[in-house]
Order: sequence, then C-alpha cells, then structure tokens
Amino acid sequence: MEWDLLEKTTFWVDGVDLAQVNLGDVAGAAAAALSLRPGEVMVVDVRPGQVAFDVLRNPVRAQDIAGREKELLRRLGNVPGVTVSALAAVHSEGVLGYIALDEKDAAGVLAESARLAAGVSAAVKVRAVVFASGAEVMAGKIEDTNSPYIMRALREAGFKARFGGVLEDRAVPAAAAIEAALGRGYGLVVTTGGVGAEDKDFGIEAVRRMDPGACTPWILKFTPDYHRHHKEGVRIAVGEVGLTRLVALPGPHEEAKLGCDRLIEGLKRGLAKDDLAEFIAGALRRRWREAFASRDGAVG
Repeated sequence: MEWDLLEKTTFWVDGVDLAQVNLGDVAGAAAAALSLRPGEVMVVDVRPGQVAFDVLRNPVRAQDIAGREKELLRRLGNVPGVTVSALAAVHSEGVLGYIALDEKDAAGVLAESARLAAGVSAAVKVRAVVFASGAEVMAGKIEDTNSPYIMRALREAGFKARFGGVLEDRAVPAAAAIEAALGRGYGLVVTTGGVGAEDKDFGIEAVRRMDPGACTPWILKFTPDYHRHHKEGVRIAVGEVGLTRLVALPGPHEEAKLGCDRLIEGLKRGLAKDDLAEFIAGALRRRWREAFASRDGAVG
C-alpha cells in the first residue's frame, strides 16, 4: 500500500545536535530508517537542535513510514557527530507525520488505510467511461454504434458505464481527455477507433502518453504507401495507470464488438495487462484471417 505525500515531503527532527557531521551520512541514515534508497532523502536545513529532511520519492510505502520514529532516531544517533536527546521527536505537516506514531497506533492506521484503500479500489474498478473517436463522428456524419454497444455490455457485466464524448483525431487532445477521465476516478477507460494506419489515427499514441509501457499488439500489418496508409498496420492498446485500465479498440463495429466481448471476458479472468492485450488481439487477428480466407476462396 502506498501513500501520496501530496507535496508535503518535508519532515524535521527536534532534539538533535550536530558536530562536524557529514550531511550525506545523516541523509543516508534517515533514508535507511524509512526503507528508502540512498539519495531519496536529503537534508534541507540545519538549525540548533533541529535537522530538516526532504523525501524525494513519491508515493512512499505506508509500512515504511508509519511508526518508524524509534528506528529513525536510532540510526541518526549512530552517525558520528550526531547527538540525539532523550526528548527527540519527529514532526511533519503531512503524511510523514505518521513516522512519529508508536507501533500499536501505526498498526491500527495501516489496517484502517488498507481497509479504506480496498474500498476505494473496489469502487474505482467498476466505474467505466467509453470514448468514440473521429472527425466524422464528431461532425455527426456517421452514427456512433460502438459506444452504445460497449456501454450496454459493460453494464451487463456489472460496470457503471457512461459515455465520455468523442476524441479528436490528434494525440495530445485525445490524451488530455483520457487523463481527465483518470482524474475523475474511472477504473476502465475504453476508446474505439483511431488505431489504424492513417495519419489521423492517434489512439495508440494517446494511450502511450498515459502509459509508455502499454501493450500494443498488431492486428494486421502491411507496407505503408504514405498516401492513405502512413503506418504499418492496425493495433490495439492496453495500458495501466494506477488503478485504471486503458483499452483502445478498433473502430469498425464488428471488430469493436468482438474486442469489447473479449475485454470483458479477459477482465473476468483477471488477466494481466499484456495477457489481456493478447487475448483481445488474438481474436481480432483470427477474424481478419477468416475474412481473407473467405474472400480468397470466393475469388478462386
């Protein structure tokens, strides 16, 4: 379980005196007490009887913060030149104030935080938003049949799904809309369209702006002609940001339906990001192979 420091990254220790001390050693001792790496804590201020620290890692693991005062003071006292008084104490205006909890209170806080986090996670996971994409849909030239199908399917699967609007055919605005959905606490963000080979297709790029490690398997590959096709083919994307899954599906309705059905089945199976992406992509590839085989057979 992790805690976000919410920009309150400083804590200070009263009742500490220094004499010819290496501040790097002091910072290292504080980092070790909080199970942080060397360099993730620095000394930012030294005054008579007080030393202030800044934590450079965010978020931090809750179990490494709560109730760690005794360990922190012990490690500081072992640094040559540091004197820790019997009345020494740790203070902070933010989450880092939990360092000062005694062990019993710390255990209670961690247990309650875990309970609340589990409740938040459960609530977020069932909230879904669905985006259409494309100038044609935005201009009302074509009907958006994908979003109603996907929202209905998600609701039948137990999600609280709503329509998020139509994404622009540009990566930055599309990514901004997805990022806004993340901020509103959706556990599943689904987009349809914009994953093809045309120069206006930016669905994959939008997901990758949110999750650079998103899994983006190919559905169909070919050689770009740089007239209509500027990319090597068609892909889907499955990414993760915190508690949220990001999924970019194709735009053609039958492919969007198939991708949606596989998405729901994969989520029910609890598939990890990469496995979920391949689970969806595999079905779409088979559809394309069958379509080509049927066409070639008809021609022959």
